[in-house]
Amino acid sequence: MRTKMRIGQRGQGWTRWVLCSLAALAAWGGSPPSAASQDTAYAATTTAPPARTIYRIVHLSPSANGPLDINGKGQVAFTEDVGNDRTMARFYDGTTFSNLGTLGGAGSYVNGLNDFGQIIGGSNFNPASTDTHAYRWTAQTGMVTLHSPPFSFATSAAFDINSRGQVVGYLPFSGPVLERLHATRWSAENVPLDLGTLNGPSLAMAINEAGQVAGNTRNAAGSGLAFRWTEAGGMAGLGTLGGADSDSVAINGAGHVAGHAATAQGLTHAFLWTPEKGMRDLGPQRADADAFTIAMNDSDTVVGGIRIVDGPFRAFAWTRPGGMKELGTFGGRNSNAYDINQAGQVVGTAEARDGGGRAFVWTNAGGLVDLNTRIALAPPGFLLTAARAISDNGAIVADSNAGLVLLVPKAATHVAPTVGPIQLRGAARVNRPLPVFASFKDADLGDTHRATWSWGDGSKDEAGTVVEKNGTGVVSGKHTYRATGVYTLKLTVTDSSAKSATVQRTVVVRGPGAYISGEGGFFSPPGAVTSSRNHSGRATFAFFSEYQNDGRRAQGKALLRFSTAHLKFESTRFDSVVVKGARIEYRGGGTVNGAGNYQFTLTAVAGPNPADGKHRLHIRIWHLDAMTNREVVDYDNQGRSDAASGSQGVLVDDGVLRIE
Repeated sequence: MRTKMRIGQRGQGWTRWVLCSLAALAAWGGSPPSAASQDTAYAATTTAPPARTIYRIVHLSPSANGPLDINGKGQVAFTEDVGNDRTMARFYDGTTFSNLGTLGGAGSYVNGLNDFGQIIGGSNFNPASTDTHAYRWTAQTGMVTLHSPPFSFATSAAFDINSRGQVVGYLPFSGPVLERLHATRWSAENVPLDLGTLNGPSLAMAINEAGQVAGNTRNAAGSGLAFRWTEAGGMAGLGTLGGADSDSVAINGAGHVAGHAATAQGLTHAFLWTPEKGMRDLGPQRADADAFTIAMNDSDTVVGGIRIVDGPFRAFAWTRPGGMKELGTFGGRNSNAYDINQAGQVVGTAEARDGGGRAFVWTNAGGLVDLNTRIALAPPGFLLTAARAISDNGAIVADSNAGLVLLVPKAATHVAPTVGPIQLRGAARVNRPLPVFASFKDADLGDTHRATWSWGDGSKDEAGTVVEKNGTGVVSGKHTYRATGVYTLKLTVTDSSAKSATVQRTVVVRGPGAYISGEGGFFSPPGAVTSSRNHSGRATFAFFSEYQNDGRRAQGKALLRFSTAHLKFESTRFDSVVVKGARIEYRGGGTVNGAGNYQFTLTAVAGPNPADGKHRLHIRIWHLDAMTNREVVDYDNQGRSDAASGSQGVLVDDGVLRIE
């Protein structure tokens, strides 16, 4: 039974959805099983693991960056970055991995997955087009389009799927340009049903097992209104909390809707709507904070994030008995929730005392638990930074410094080894040998291992040197890069039963002169992606440049790459670089998702140790509006409190920053 919607993982940002077509798109595939078999399968997967669960690690992808979902069986559909501004949809069924392919274009991604392995997502349908069409995928049918005439050129999307095979999203219909996009529900036989609009374009975001739908619509002035659609009553607006806007996020088995809405005081509060009581303000009960809903379960437990004005952001859980409760941190300032299951387990990320993010699981009885203390066979240096989704059987999808992983709440043998992050011995310099290494562990103590390094510069792959004993080992290698640049270094470790795991990292190779370089990741806070104010999650960056000793401008080769969710920035020019002690300031221009004319500033403050990750980073990206010539901010990860205190941006939780 599907009762939750992870707004940080699927289609977000109404403005981007309507005007830019950059929100996640979708569809699904396959005839659903009978109602009796649905009930049996669901009942077998809803028992939560015990409080002291120890998880084993399954590597899913070294480069996942985008929407994902997990079903009640612990199967995972995810989106993998394959380079050149392309992503591909993948599926892990608990045993094997599948590449979902495309509808004929360059890439694809996922938005949802039900308990019967039906996956919805979006795909380019033409190699020459950036538009995406909704699809469904099953192992039996492959990828099948859900897009319908007459607008074959336009974008369609699907955002959620239930176990009956019903899918919701939108299709373009006839009418004025801004009213062509209508909320849509597809049947198990792929027949679309126009759910209508409320004086503007509409979008269906979530569906429950009864086929009831929650979504959003916009009027001509741009104000939003959450709606619920039922077969008996059609589309009905849910109102607001006194302000201009409301957005629905999730609908549960009882037909209750959760989301967030503007208040009369200009703030945003979480809400719970029921047919009996209407829209209920969930808080927060303070005059200096916003709250954004992420997900909800059948018990009406609502989770999300509180953003305090001029202060931190905090994960929350709201229950009928206890109201809104902040979930805390591990000694740092910030936390955020991403998902909840039927047992009431909440997952997300929380800042530790050292400023780095830690994946957590929270229950009302057990409180906040660092998942790094609950994993078996973790190699040295391995770190879980954020838990992004949790199944009703307790399996968790998490970001780590070794890629996207699945945490399975049971021990197992005859499984792939667990590989830690790739580490460098010293700085990467052109024409100078670069030693690298990574640790691994294997539950099968008798296995032997071989390893392969892929250097990312067009040279041949090379075998790694493996030193191991009793299931624990280290892989080392050495390579000389012949040109400056940003390279993707990969390591694959394979055991004697042919099971393997792959990890990767970005390597910035610098020239012999004065150079600045950095690479790593950080937690991108809510509000940073301005067209998707609810989005938060893992972001990665890499930059390098030569600089003149007078500190006035960059010269020679220079590059910035930055990626979070559906926003991928790459520099095309550097106008200036200024170095003042441990502080670096860049300014220049580039593209977002391979197109456009955008400007950026990057400010980095290096910590005392180049390789310890204790660095701060502020990235700001904007463009000029073609009609008004005014500045429009697309991304800004710096909170006002950071600006007021004189610090810069967010803390890098895994990275290197060098000024040499």
